[in-house]
Amino acid sequence: MGSIPNSLKQGICSVIEEETEVTIEQGGPHCTHLLSRRWLRTQKSINDKYPCVCKEEKICSNCTSPASTCANTTMTDAVFKLLPILDVIRKYQFRKNFVGDLLSGLSVACLHFPQGMAFGISSSLTPAYGLYTSFFPVILYMIFGTLPYTSMGTHAVIALATAELVETEASRAFPEGPIALFNNSSEANTTYIAPPEEILLYKVSIAAASSFFAGIILFLLGVFRLGIITTYLSTSFIAGFTTGAAFHIFTSQIQPALGLQIPLVKGIGKIVFTYIAIFKKISSTNIASFITFLTCAVILILVKDVINEKFKSKLKVPIPIDVIITILATIISHFGTLHENFGVKVAGNIPTGFPKPSIPKLSAFSSIIGQSVEIAVLVFFLTISLAKLMAVKHNFEIDDNQELIAYGLANIGSSFFGCFASCGAPPRDMILDALNAKTTLNAAFSNLVMLLFLLFIGPLFTSLPVPALAAMIIVAIKSLMAQVFKLPSIWRTNRYEFVTWVITCSTTIFVDIPYGLLCGIVCSLFVVVLQSQMSNSYLVLKASDEDIFLNPNKHTGLVDNPEIKIFRMEYSLYYATCDLFQKKLYQTLGDPRKLTDKMHKSFPEERKLVSGKRSEDLKTNVDIVSFKLKDLNANANTDEGSVKFESTENLSNTSMLRIIILDCQHVNFMDIRGANTLKNIVSDFKKINVTIYLSGCPSFMIKMLENSECFNVISRDDVFFDLETSYAAANMVLLKDNTNQED
Repeated sequence: MGSIPNSLKQGICSVIEEETEVTIEQGGPHCTHLLSRRWLRTQKSINDKYPCVCKEEKICSNCTSPASTCANTTMTDAVFKLLPILDVIRKYQFRKNFVGDLLSGLSVACLHFPQGMAFGISSSLTPAYGLYTSFFPVILYMIFGTLPYTSMGTHAVIALATAELVETEASRAFPEGPIALFNNSSEANTTYIAPPEEILLYKVSIAAASSFFAGIILFLLGVFRLGIITTYLSTSFIAGFTTGAAFHIFTSQIQPALGLQIPLVKGIGKIVFTYIAIFKKISSTNIASFITFLTCAVILILVKDVINEKFKSKLKVPIPIDVIITILATIISHFGTLHENFGVKVAGNIPTGFPKPSIPKLSAFSSIIGQSVEIAVLVFFLTISLAKLMAVKHNFEIDDNQELIAYGLANIGSSFFGCFASCGAPPRDMILDALNAKTTLNAAFSNLVMLLFLLFIGPLFTSLPVPALAAMIIVAIKSLMAQVFKLPSIWRTNRYEFVTWVITCSTTIFVDIPYGLLCGIVCSLFVVVLQSQMSNSYLVLKASDEDIFLNPNKHTGLVDNPEIKIFRMEYSLYYATCDLFQKKLYQTLGDPRKLTDKMHKSFPEERKLVSGKRSEDLKTNVDIVSFKLKDLNANANTDEGSVKFESTENLSNTSMLRIIILDCQHVNFMDIRGANTLKNIVSDFKKINVTIYLSGCPSFMIKMLENSECFNVISRDDVFFDLETSYAAANMVLLKDNTNQED
């Protein structure tokens, strides 16, 4: 009883004898059988035979105590982890890293200066505060940050959010005071007017307080190890959000490009109302401003996209056209008196030196905390999204938590010097990447140049035309706006990703940036859940002449064994999918709850599966892959056409069913409800004398089954390492059962 028939033994032996010398030609027509000789084992017997390896604790190199308890090692590791700059200095390779850091740092400084001035104005402050924001956060990130491709500083989206915040708070504090940057005075159409000193200082205090609170939020996220949320940043969400944000930046620069002055629009739909206001005043366009903008934009595009790209291999350093434009535009504006004669707005006075450090206006907490949270989220997503792109390109991992700490400390520390919130920006990060920055020490060279600007050179750029700055900003973000042309490709690749992209981008543009961020996150999470529920589960059949298992709706030449059914799950089994899985399984194989009475009438008592000593009978040395099943499957059907299974609850279609194999190799998550669902399914089929095998269960799934006490219902002898083993075991059990009946 339970022995393998002689015909089967002869079949196995003949295969082994014939295949003693096998030559396998990959992909060739003369490939023969691939023999695999092993014991027929359950998952439990494998674990008993090959016990799990316990992780060895690391030993400190300076003593014999474990590393986790060595005070010296722990303190050293903590210091180097908190201050990555120390590790960079300790391991710095001068010959290998210096040139890349020097060139990239100097080039980024050439962007910091014009962008700092431009975004200082965009934030409703003055160019000087944009320059401060391009200096202090850079130092702090160099100390606490980890990525050489991240350049903290000003960002157009953050500048716009800051402008909205400080204008709102200033209008409350000075209800009758002039908000000069956005007023409609006659002088505002000819030159940039710095707000009165008192109002400016109040705005600076609000902007600095917002940076402080945003930094605290980011710092706490890092301390509590919440960097894992970056896992949920899908590519489509990042692309849609950055594209929408780029349109806001573009819109904010139309006014200085055309020489228009319109009131600041705030709230939902502000980009739409901004364009309405622009078109109402389009007839008041300053022609000189527009020509200045157009000329600078054409030169920038020509040099960046044509000359620098075409001669990339010959140019050791890209032509710093932003700096050249800044210098030439200032010279032409100064000697051509563009401001006095043509009404072109200029940067205005740029003081030298640094502001005195002061404590941020903490009393404004209650009124600005909401928008500070918004700014913190924007800083995080805008910076980490660029970092993720660089990580993919250069194949390295990001320490998300340390990055959050670095972003937080950069904003907290800089807030004491009147800086508004800072983050990474695409133009600067791309320059660092293009010039092959090696370490975060590139920021030291960048700040040396910025120090010269702040102490000596800044006042020389008083006549810098604002339209020239607008041209630099728009050209810098055009690659982000061009992401819209990738939509057809995304549509063809994954329509769920397409929907996420469109919803995120359109909400960001037509509603507002924070709402776009929120909708994008919600949509991304919804798509994850939806796709997990839309994943497939189906029956698979064994090929007629080898042990591979395929979908009968997509392949022909498969064997339909009425006594053994293999059901493959291609999704995680958790609360959102377990009901769907159970429904699909019962629709495909029949609902055992409805078949119980009929099955008991159709199956006599003696046909129940024998499982008590099955684990001992399975320890038979067999050749799994070359297992010939002709003698085992006398009732098997081989159909060269497509074999399809239809939902049924008829007893005639399930009366032969003896064993169901659940292929779990594609399950990557299971919760308690999923485990309980599996337990209920096993119990339901046991009532009609159908045994369920689990095949290819990941280790976490085994652990979940143990913790949820599922092995009180599911036998450990019914859990197998892979599909081939479980299928061979099922056939051997049926063989033994049939042999018992014959005897």
